[in-house]
Amino acid sequence: MPPLRLGGGEIPLQPAPEAATLSALARQLDRYLGGAMSPAQTRLTALLAVELDSAARSGELVELRTTDLGEDNGAVYVERRPQGGGAGEGEWVETSALTRAALERWLDVRKDLVQRAHGTSKLWVSLWMNHDGVLDDQGNTVIRPPGMPLEENGLITSYRVGRLRYDGLRQLLPLKLEQLRRAAEAERRRAAA
Repeated sequence: MPPLRLGGGEIPLQPAPEAATLSALARQLDRYLGGAMSPAQTRLTALLAVELDSAARSGELVELRTTDLGEDNGAVYVERRPQGGGAGEGEWVETSALTRAALERWLDVRKDLVQRAHGTSKLWVSLWMNHDGVLDDQGNTVIRPPGMPLEENGLITSYRVGRLRYDGLRQLLPLKLEQLRRAAEAERRRAAA
């Protein structure tokens, strides 16, 4: 893998998982869907399935809305945002049976969360109360209810925590979501060739 050049120095890119590891990950996610899952595991399973199909960047994932899902979750519309900036381009990505099933399960959980938070069309929402870093007039932290749109840091944190928490993921998922994205992108290119 070529190193990244920054300020005259080289930083080697972390290795991305191989195709066999991505297949094993898809099988593990399918096993999860066959049993009981917590809301956090349900969200992570759907997120990982979407990532395997779309190879979306974390910023692209957090921008997804329920309106970006095709009929019966058969496709997802991803607004591509190039890393160096510039004009992005959107594309519809066909989803796998795994992703359709994972999204269906997540959307059921999401619906209850969003109703309590007075609605949002963002696909990925928080599961627990959180603060937004702002103080009210009395100096108290403003609390956000579950069901609020997940920010990029929250999405990345849920990936890191889930990687360690759920059986089988630590061996299959790289440390960073970006490494998984690069592997999924390489698989998309290979499949298209």
